[in-house]
Amino acid sequence: MGRRPAQEDAAEQGGRQSGGRIEGAAGDREHHQVVGDGEGHQGSAGVTPAPKYRVGLIGAGRAGPSRARGFDAHPLCKVVAIADTDPVNLDLTASRFGAAPYDDFETMLAREALDIVLAVLPVHPNADAVVAAAEAGAKAIFCEKPLTASLADADRMVEACATRGIPLGCGVMVSSHPDYRRAYQMVADGEIGELRRIDSYDSNGQGGCHGLNLTRKFAQKAPVEEVIGWVTGDPHSDHEEPYDDAKTGFGEVGGYLRFANGVESFHSTGGRGLTGMTVLGTRGMLVNENNTSLGLRLFQAPEGSNRRGIAEFDPVDAGFLTSAADERGYDEGGWRDCGDVMRAIVADTLRVLEEGGELEISTADDLRHALEMCVALRESHRQERVPLRLPLEDRSLTMYPERARWHYKKQIIGEQVYMEQMRGQKQD
Repeated sequence: MGRRPAQEDAAEQGGRQSGGRIEGAAGDREHHQVVGDGEGHQGSAGVTPAPKYRVGLIGAGRAGPSRARGFDAHPLCKVVAIADTDPVNLDLTASRFGAAPYDDFETMLAREALDIVLAVLPVHPNADAVVAAAEAGAKAIFCEKPLTASLADADRMVEACATRGIPLGCGVMVSSHPDYRRAYQMVADGEIGELRRIDSYDSNGQGGCHGLNLTRKFAQKAPVEEVIGWVTGDPHSDHEEPYDDAKTGFGEVGGYLRFANGVESFHSTGGRGLTGMTVLGTRGMLVNENNTSLGLRLFQAPEGSNRRGIAEFDPVDAGFLTSAADERGYDEGGWRDCGDVMRAIVADTLRVLEEGGELEISTADDLRHALEMCVALRESHRQERVPLRLPLEDRSLTMYPERARWHYKKQIIGEQVYMEQMRGQKQD
């Protein structure tokens, strides 16, 4: 693959690349310019100091600019470099951010001193991009969901960051929203009594990153002691098939999981119309009819009551937000609003960088566990529904995500529709 020299790209935009920074028109944008030495020191006279955290984006497609805008809008951050193999996406997104464009992420990581790296890609190159960013010295990394397809790649991604002390957040999902993070704590604090069971039902195709990830979080991340699963109507139920033959969709995957703390879970991927969950305790329950959206509801039994049944639980105003609207407006910079979940991800990442501690948002390790739970359900089916214990010994096991996650979406939905969505990300 040919590489585009960063100096030539910066010159085309009216600036120049020098010493890991962009000077001139390519770096001039909105509230700050990218000049100085990358440590926040003052550059030439009359020029705003460089931001504290230099951000690089790998993947300038439909989702990448929104994730990058979330960080770019933070006063401590600026997107300074973008890499993508699609020149149309790259030119549009780099010009909107005033960032240096690269046609491969290896060159970007080698030439730019980046503090935060965002990998927003189809699933199959995700692992290599994250590991490369860790090896290049990023201080924090965020990648999109699903994490990857194989347990071995998931291990590689998590370990590359963990051994270097790099926080690795993963996935714009409601599991990272403050509502859900507060709900996990409410369950841990006994607000619904002793936690007994978690039922979840959602669509297949993303390696458990919604329902199974939430299930594990509500179960206080206890180890999984037993998995018994089943698969129906799935081309991957008995062997692996990459999507080169353009097959779409999955059948159903489901089954039973038991955690070490005694919590039981029943999980089913019954189709896209069913994506809810119930977290059941001895004195109440948390319910959401859509575990990919907001809208949690808390029910509690009256004090001293021994009545049973959801109709006799009292709804509690717990201050949870209702489900977010599908259509968002535009922010003050003309970008389509990145959303509350993305803002929570940015805030938590910056908190860890500034203050230390662990991420509270969903991490790559969380999604590694979710993927392993989903793989275990399928492996139990393959072995005549025998109970399995985690961790699974065979780390080569793979569960491909749905085709639209594995491949480049422009090739799937068509260039016209794709570019309309790209142009709609910002009011130029």
